[in-house]
Order: sequence, then C-alpha cells, then structure tokens
Amino acid sequence: MFHPRHPAARAAGLLVCAAALSGCSLFADADAPDPAAQAPPPAPPAACLLDTAALAAATGVTWTPDQTTATDTRCVYDPAAAPAPDGAEETDGGDDAEGPAFLAVDVTPLAGDDPAAGLDTVAGVCTDGSRAPVTATDGGGFVCRLPGGSVYAATVRGGELVTVAASTVPPGTTAARLVVAVSEQLGSIGS
Repeated sequence: MFHPRHPAARAAGLLVCAAALSGCSLFADADAPDPAAQAPPPAPPAACLLDTAALAAATGVTWTPDQTTATDTRCVYDPAAAPAPDGAEETDGGDDAEGPAFLAVDVTPLAGDDPAAGLDTVAGVCTDGSRAPVTATDGGGFVCRLPGGSVYAATVRGGELVTVAASTVPPGTTAARLVVAVSEQLGSIGS
C-alpha cells in the first residue's frame, strides 16, 4: 500500500479528484439551459399599435417605432423613404414640410361614456370640412387634415381613445396616401 505522501499516491488522488469534478460538471452542464435557446422578445409597448408592413405598403415609406421612447400610452414611428421602383419617380410630400416627420400614436382613457362626443372633442383640431368618417371601426373614428396639410385620425377602442397624428407628410409619400393608410390602420385598431 502507498503511503499518503508517496508521489504515486498523490498522483492517483489527483486523478480521482479530477475525474470526480469532471463528472459533476458534466451533470451540471446537462441541467444548464441551452445558451442558443433564448427567451422570446418582449411584447411591444401597448401604444405601438400600427401594422408597419401595411403602413409601408400603403404609403411607400418604411415606418419604424422608436422603441427607446415607446410606452403603453405613446409610440412614435419614424419614416424612411423607400427607394422608387426602376423607372418610377419618387413622390415627395415633404417639400413644404417644416421640422422632422413622424407619426405619433397616443392612447388615453375615453372621457365620459359617449364615444361620439369624445371623437367630436378631439376633432376640434381638424381643418374645417376635412373630417371623414372611418366606418370600419366598432367605436367609430375619423381621419382629417390638420392646418398645414398634415394628417390626424382618432378611433375608440374599448374605453380608450386612440389618436394618430403625422407631424408632417414625409418625403417619399403624399398626404392622400397617408390619409388612406391611416384610415386602414384605424379599421384594424378599432375592430
């Protein structure tokens, strides 16, 4: 038998310890989560309601929500003009626009029990005669022009008032295309 201080005994003891430790780490690694499997991304903030693919198809402009500032009550979408198809001219609605272009969605509690009255109240910002109803929504809705030619819209969803406002018409699209796109968005938000 080897004496515990004999070099061969020490080497054998180290091998036994190393084998035991590597066996433990094999079992520990088997229980560890796979680093390649990641948790799904968190849901977007509640105010980021717009369908960006549909909005891009309708306007010809790519819209991206600013996730760094988005909350459950406000979401801002920044535009990037899509390249025009070969041989097509780009439309530019932003020639007369001042300041940065963006879409802002705001979600607030509906004041009172009458959705129509709530919509009438916020429609006070519209240019006279520009308000058009969006009938595809359950709670009603409208789209209109703001002074300066920009676009504004509102709908009621449950007990919430949802408004969509364009700061200006961005380069790469027109006010008319933006009106159609926002009307379609209200139809999906309000239903």
